[in-house]
Amino acid sequence: MRTLLLAGAFMVVIAGPALACRGTTEFPQAFEQLEQSNISPERKKELREQLSQGQSMHDDGHNQGDMSQMGGSLQLLDEVLKEFGQ
Repeated sequence: MRTLLLAGAFMVVIAGPALACRGTTEFPQAFEQLEQSNISPERKKELREQLSQGQSMHDDGHNQGDMSQMGGSLQLLDEVLKEFGQ
């Protein structure tokens, strides 16, 4: 029983930061919002590439435990969201 509790606590500690990070949910939402926006196809493509780069930075930051990389990715996300009024 004790081992099971320790394993559960360990999983919460490991998963906690990823689940609490806004980038985990907001990057996929931003992609959906971008596709539904009335922005020109050329600009959508540029913004989609920026979002992809930001999401990649975010994922790498999580994997490496690099908070500054995650923060940079969220700044990029915020810039893209401003572009289409979110």
